[in-house]
Amino acid sequence: MSGIRWSEALASIPSNAEAVDLSWSLEVGGPVFPGQPGFEFEQLGRVSDEEIPLCYARIAFMEHVGTHMDAPSHAIEDGRFVDEIPFPDLVGPALKLDLREACDDLADYQVGVPELEAFERRHGHIPAGAVVLLQTGWEARYPTPERYVVADEGGGFHWPGVGAAAAQMLAERGVRGVGIDSIGLDAGHVALELDAHRAVLGSDAFILENLTRLDEVPPTGSVLLAAPIKTRFGSGGPTRVFALR
Repeated sequence: MSGIRWSEALASIPSNAEAVDLSWSLEVGGPVFPGQPGFEFEQLGRVSDEEIPLCYARIAFMEHVGTHMDAPSHAIEDGRFVDEIPFPDLVGPALKLDLREACDDLADYQVGVPELEAFERRHGHIPAGAVVLLQTGWEARYPTPERYVVADEGGGFHWPGVGAAAAQMLAERGVRGVGIDSIGLDAGHVALELDAHRAVLGSDAFILENLTRLDEVPPTGSVLLAAPIKTRFGSGGPTRVFALR
């Protein structure tokens, strides 16, 4: 992808930089996208065992569970699979938009163009190659899945996301990725319309969902590094995400 080179981004990190882990730990009972099975963990061995004194377990999960990446192939025919995304495209300068006041804990909130324009007026043009992180405050609900993925009596679901026009604006800026602290980039009540997913993934960028600790990331001046599980033909996968500040 074009834009700021990964080497330039890493070179901007000061020698005394801190690393902020923006990932949730995968665990049984954690939130999942509606209709998907949850994370499974079965302890098979322990160091105290006599025959094989090793700790190991069997795990099973959907690609899009916990803090994870959506590769372009998740919503785009012929889009890149997760194992086809090279290291340079997994690193970029991070821009964090604090949208907690705008979201105000509203389950159907959608990030709009005005919010992006307000950020640019204050911090400058969003450059190609940046990774834009959207903090809605929804992560506070993550430990309680029924509050994080809100179901209504009609069978619908609710969580904040990004509006179609804002997603298209980010795609046109040439961002390397977009991350959010909710379970989906498209807001829950319009999740299956996939407008935001198609705009971002259609520009060959990636999406990060279920981020945490975004309050520790400054608006500018940090670098994001994403390390997704490398699965052949994978449309995404659990990802360790760090902000280096």
